[in-house]
Amino acid sequence: MSNPVLKITTPLNGYTKTINGLKIEEYQFDNLISLAIPLKGERKCKLNFKETFGGSMPNIEKSIVNKSGIFGFRTGLDLLLVCIASNSSFPRKTLISLKQSFYVTDQTGGWCAIRVQGERVLKMLERICPLNLSLEVFAIGDVKRTVMDHLNVIIFRVTEKSFILFSASSSSGSFLKSIETSSRNI
Repeated sequence: MSNPVLKITTPLNGYTKTINGLKIEEYQFDNLISLAIPLKGERKCKLNFKETFGGSMPNIEKSIVNKSGIFGFRTGLDLLLVCIASNSSFPRKTLISLKQSFYVTDQTGGWCAIRVQGERVLKMLERICPLNLSLEVFAIGDVKRTVMDHLNVIIFRVTEKSFILFSASSSSGSFLKSIETSSRNI
């Protein structure tokens, strides 16, 4: 009996394309972890987060990016998401220490992410995103939950002209189509 070979698949199968000068690509990650802060546990969580990731726990709608290729962002008073990129050197065993203070849930299979970047990225996003994405209002490192077309999305600003967008993996086809359509029509 032969051993089956397991192959990792992602919601968009490594999609990458350039449309009207905008690079659109699936942002691949190994883990997306939800960290919920227990009631009256913020102080302990802040200490644990700093010890684990080497930086202060971000404020609401802000992010932290560390040298290991990990970024974390806070989407609410008691919720953070930590994304461990595919090229990260972060030891997974370290995640066990987070359980000492946070409620930890693996969200990896439930999300897909798309990186969009280019000179006209704001023109493309303003067609489908109701937020003011000007640099004065939505700075580098900011993150917000929003709706794009009919989909719930978390938008993270990486640089002035680069964003990573997260949405449910079950809607990955519609999510990608919305971004492609908007890119074609700028």
